Amino acid sequence: MALSDVPVKLIERCRAGEEGAFDELFSLIHDDLFRWTFSLVRNEDDAVEIMQECFLRIFRHLHRLQDPNKFAQWVSRLVINQTNTYRVKRRKSQTEALEEGFDVDEGALPLQGTSMPNPRKAAEHEEVFRKVNEAITELPPRQRLAVLMFDVQGKSIREIAGQLDCSEGAVKFNIFQGRRKLRVLLQNYIDQDGNLDLME
Repeated sequence: MALSDVPVKLIERCRAGEEGAFDELFSLIHDDLFRWTFSLVRNEDDAVEIMQECFLRIFRHLHRLQDPNKFAQWVSRLVINQTNTYRVKRRKSQTEALEEGFDVDEGALPLQGTSMPNPRKAAEHEEVFRKVNEAITELPPRQRLAVLMFDVQGKSIREIAGQLDCSEGAVKFNIFQGRRKLRVLLQNYIDQDGNLDLME
């Protein structure tokens, strides 16, 4: 189940300490949380470790969430923060936050999310999507995160800005920069219209 679809009543039951409520919650969000974490780190072992820490923090700190309706945003930020912390510990390097940049019109952004193939086509063109995944991992963390949230998770510019606590301009800037780099990395797989060329 997607984080945004978790029933508010279940969150309230967890906050009240109802027996079995947390088990039910974790069972519902496990798969979505793993996919989200894996999309950020591209490594199964790392994703599992980060996800386990996230579950622990949800269990310990859910009572601090004042508005149960903001559960999805709260968990998304927790995942992002925990992923950044993990990277710092693992690689001993600082993870950059989204940088402020110029305001880019959404229509000018290459590789629009709506042009991405659906899961059925992705399965039919495994080689192309392997190249896409490899290219995404080469993006700087702030650009990779913005592109993944916009193109993979389908979140709006406003939603991403809210979850990352930054301006919409910063989000647009990093999506623009990330997509521009992807176009270079994937130039052999992109047609004249800027879409992935998935020829049979």
